[in-house]
Amino acid sequence: MRETPPLYTVADQLVGWTLDRTADFPKSQRFTFGQRLDNLSLDCLQQVVRAIYSSGNQRHGYLSELNLKLEELRVLWRLIQQRGWITQRQLLYVGGVLDELGRMAGGWMKSQQKQANK
Repeated sequence: MRETPPLYTVADQLVGWTLDRTADFPKSQRFTFGQRLDNLSLDCLQQVVRAIYSSGNQRHGYLSELNLKLEELRVLWRLIQQRGWITQRQLLYVGGVLDELGRMAGGWMKSQQKQANK
């Protein structure tokens, strides 16, 4: 059986955490912000899966797209915290998860570049 990559595990946890938080948003904002966050989180997981099952430049492209989506999530989570829908502690948690995913993706891209240069 194939071992689950750590990047996938963290992205999967992010999706679960996001879905739990967005369910608690005010009903009037659940569609606007909640759906956007849910979709972006799922998109991140999708990019990870695509990167796992691809190689070379294609993998690099998926990881670059992942980094862009992570930045979009950072912006949205900050806006949501400013509106009081999550706590500062929750923002610090999700920010840490997003940073971890970004570091993991960046490390994978660097290792791919090193292999390509050999």
